[in-house]
Amino acid sequence: MRLRSLVAAAVVALSSALPLLPGTASASVVDIDCPLGTQIGTYTPGTTLLPREIVFTATGTLGGCVSPTHPEITVATFTALVSGTFSCLSGKTTNTSTYHWDDGRSSTVQGGFEVNLKPGGTTVLVFTGTVVEGLFEGATVVRAKVLPATDLTACLTPWGLTSVSGTTSFAAVL
Repeated sequence: MRLRSLVAAAVVALSSALPLLPGTASASVVDIDCPLGTQIGTYTPGTTLLPREIVFTATGTLGGCVSPTHPEITVATFTALVSGTFSCLSGKTTNTSTYHWDDGRSSTVQGGFEVNLKPGGTTVLVFTGTVVEGLFEGATVVRAKVLPATDLTACLTPWGLTSVSGTTSFAAVL
């Protein structure tokens, strides 16, 4: 339960700072909110205790989506390509994600991680980015992820931790 509170606090803190981020409007409006989601991801090479260049690929689903401007959207699938230098303890990455909405349209988002916490081996990420193409173009995206490390001892091996899965949420702010 403490982890859920930590994620909520990180998302609230970052969301309240959205009007201060470059390129965001002072009268921000959430255009879509998808609070329910899951993702599965793979690290290549695996993450270890020492930082190294890694590519992370992920696929997932979003559900419970609510949008005042696009009420027909209720779910989405997504893919993500993340690259950068990171370890089992920290990281700095860039991210390109593509969201495929259930109305047939898509959104491409680019950005990076603003919050990267690892309490008890669980990765808690708050991603911010911008929709650079497609539906919601120009919107700022806030995406929270909770990815429990199921095999922390893998971080101690030469091949490292190679996969992780967990919950995610998505909100686009105009």
